[in-house]
Amino acid sequence: MTTEQQVTCNGQRIVALTLNVANVGPWVAELDFEVAPDVSGKVTINIGALALIGTVVPTQAGTHLEQRRVRVVAGAGGWGRSLPRKNYHNDAKIKARLVADDAAREVGETIGEFEPEVERVGSDYVRSVGTASRVLEHVIGERAWWVDYAGRTHVGVRPAVPLSVKTGDVLTYDPRNRALTFALDDVSQVQIGSVLSQPPLESAQTIREYDIRIDASSSRIVAWCGGGATERGRLAGLLHAIARRATDGMLFGKYRYRVVAMRDDGRVDLQAIRKGAGLPDVQPLSMWPGVAGVHAELAAGAEVLVEFIEGDPGQPIVTHFVGQGGAGFAPVSISFCGSEQAAARQGDLVQSGGVGTTCVFLPVPPPIGPAVPPPTMMPGVPYLVSFSSSAADLPLLAKPLYGAVATGSPKVRL
Repeated sequence: MTTEQQVTCNGQRIVALTLNVANVGPWVAELDFEVAPDVSGKVTINIGALALIGTVVPTQAGTHLEQRRVRVVAGAGGWGRSLPRKNYHNDAKIKARLVADDAAREVGETIGEFEPEVERVGSDYVRSVGTASRVLEHVIGERAWWVDYAGRTHVGVRPAVPLSVKTGDVLTYDPRNRALTFALDDVSQVQIGSVLSQPPLESAQTIREYDIRIDASSSRIVAWCGGGATERGRLAGLLHAIARRATDGMLFGKYRYRVVAMRDDGRVDLQAIRKGAGLPDVQPLSMWPGVAGVHAELAAGAEVLVEFIEGDPGQPIVTHFVGQGGAGFAPVSISFCGSEQAAARQGDLVQSGGVGTTCVFLPVPPPIGPAVPPPTMMPGVPYLVSFSSSAADLPLLAKPLYGAVATGSPKVRL
């Protein structure tokens, strides 16, 4: 294969090309032109019969000594651009495709096949300022995404496709790095998920990332065959691992749990709701509800959020409780300031009087009191009082006075 005959960009000859195709994200091509053509914006790269549509990165292109060199990113090159904030709400839950399509449209990309981990992401989605690719990865979950040669973005699982390579075309294989170098007459045949199994390979190898490298003297493909179907690739995976290692062992964020049981000492046994979060069931755990002097006896099955103080796995606490309408929203009971006294609510029944009640009678002067003096009552002498008009209720069946709490604080509801 020679670049003079088969490799061009917008019709201009390319003397050297390196095309990187990773498991996740857009492909990236680095082009060295024969001369210095005015090539920018959206371009088409032709490698033999293979056509790739991408966009020149303006900040990574230039001319030196009458030769132009550029970097081209698949599609519109928009997934690295920043998006403004935006809020979504739908009581029937928001479709992941809606959020993804909005992000793609705002940065000039288009989405083809779309198979996210879950179809709907929840009733709310708050899109903060950040890159478009971050939004896409949020809503697709544990799925790979990539931009094809035609510039369209896809989400889903790539199929494993057999790739036939002549024995003599396998140039080198390094089992330590899972790196395979081979030649191929038609480079359009290789893709992520391609499986090579013929000699001299001792076992089948699945391509997860590859470079197509072409210059005036040679054409070859360098493929990396390690990792799983959703891993980002060598460099991106390494950077991700470094960032993860910097916070290794720390647990930041809130994690959903379900109440299994309450203990007598006020602590709670919990079951992890989503096993994919990588956390075990925990017991017993203390509650830090965020309101001084308040403690709740939670209902079995109630959903709560667990956090870790300062990210320390040794300091888990319950900090939040499900809202109205959620599972276990109403607790069994709530106590304030450690009190064991039962609280009365507006409308609750109260009583006074009855057998054993001691009453003190005081004369009421006119005009409120009667004009005729009441019968003489001896100090210190107990008198039977019954709140009943039936003589049968006297003397041993004295009736108490029943009533209801008529008013209460509008700021406290129990």
